[in-house]
Amino acid sequence: MEIVLIRHGKPTIDLSEKMSASGFGQRVMDYDRAGIDAEHKPTREACKRAGKCRFIVCSTLPRSIESARALNIENPDMTSDLFRECEMPYANWKYPKLTGTSWSVLFRILQLMGYTSHTESYKAIKHRAQKCTDQLVELSQKHGSVLFIGHGAIIWLIHKRLLRMKWSGPQKSVRDYWAFGVYTKNTAG
Repeated sequence: MEIVLIRHGKPTIDLSEKMSASGFGQRVMDYDRAGIDAEHKPTREACKRAGKCRFIVCSTLPRSIESARALNIENPDMTSDLFRECEMPYANWKYPKLTGTSWSVLFRILQLMGYTSHTESYKAIKHRAQKCTDQLVELSQKHGSVLFIGHGAIIWLIHKRLLRMKWSGPQKSVRDYWAFGVYTKNTAG
């Protein structure tokens, strides 16, 4: 059995601009509607690996679906909101003004500590990631190999769960756009 987790292509949104926390909330919504930058194409290795998979899973977010097309996959076998990115909290503060990237890091850390303003809790995210992992495992049992074209934080949680379930794979989760990790489990014996 094989599960391939690939991070989507680079989104068409800039997070380097400084903004308030409330402005960041709007940027999060814009990010979820954004597609991918056509100038940043997938690597040859990513296309080759994707082409070997027998079942393709995407989230419902445009950057996942557009990434499938960039990997020469016109119609994913499954598109599900369950596989969306972990929701990002934000606040209604007017100050300070930080870059979108800085807010992302700060609010993700706060989320891990229990902050849930405008979003699902970390406990809910972990439960959803568990369901995603279980579904990917089931699909790999049925089809032999499955590809999930997903998002950084949910991939990280799936990665951790696969390793806990004794799947073989990379020790670190993918971080870069178009990066992928291959997870295998021997069914013999």
